[in-house]
Amino acid sequence: MTGAEFGALTALGAVVFLDQWPAVQTMISRPIVVGPIVGAVLGAPTDGVLWGAVLETMALAVQPVGAARYPDAALAGLLGTAAALTGFHEGLFPAGWAVVVAVAAGAAGDAVGRLQRRWNGRTAAGVRARVAAGSLAAPGRGIAVALSRAAALGALQTAVGLAIVLAGVAILGSSAWAGWLDARALQVAAAGMAAVGGVRVLGLEGRRSAAAAAGALAGFALFAWGGP
Repeated sequence: MTGAEFGALTALGAVVFLDQWPAVQTMISRPIVVGPIVGAVLGAPTDGVLWGAVLETMALAVQPVGAARYPDAALAGLLGTAAALTGFHEGLFPAGWAVVVAVAAGAAGDAVGRLQRRWNGRTAAGVRARVAAGSLAAPGRGIAVALSRAAALGALQTAVGLAIVLAGVAILGSSAWAGWLDARALQVAAAGMAAVGGVRVLGLEGRRSAAAAAGALAGFALFAWGGP
């Protein structure tokens, strides 16, 4: 990954962090959109589409409603796709690595998002105090501060995540584990996540959900393993 690519993905992280909830919410923060953008930046747009779609299945059933806690789908999609593509170009087929990165990124992004909300609460309290004191410009300044902070947090968490991804790829690429996952394993992982994600979207619960997920996973795995 070049410095320009690193910088572009860091800027993308700021944009999707803002889009996910602090600002416009155009849905470009969804993995199915972020993945192709990451692929385009890294010179592999087709693979970006694949991984964006796969990682989207991990977030389809998440409902960010009310006070619910939920993973950062934008960061998961960005870093998961970056992990898959950079690993592939280094001779790895890192389906498992990409999923681990995506899950960890989702949890880390959730923590950063909660931190941002707490900071926003303190900013809002300060704005109310300044308005009570007669400042008409306080609300606009408070909004500008909150959005600037969100962009900075999004860029920072993305840059840190990308550094970890690159370090992980370097370690895996020079270890005895390099190359043990072949293209079939990547296909099975992708098909399996899609199957389980689809079952979750159908809303099946309890034993029916477990049985349907197991059956779908086995079926898609056999299909992927035996396919061309």
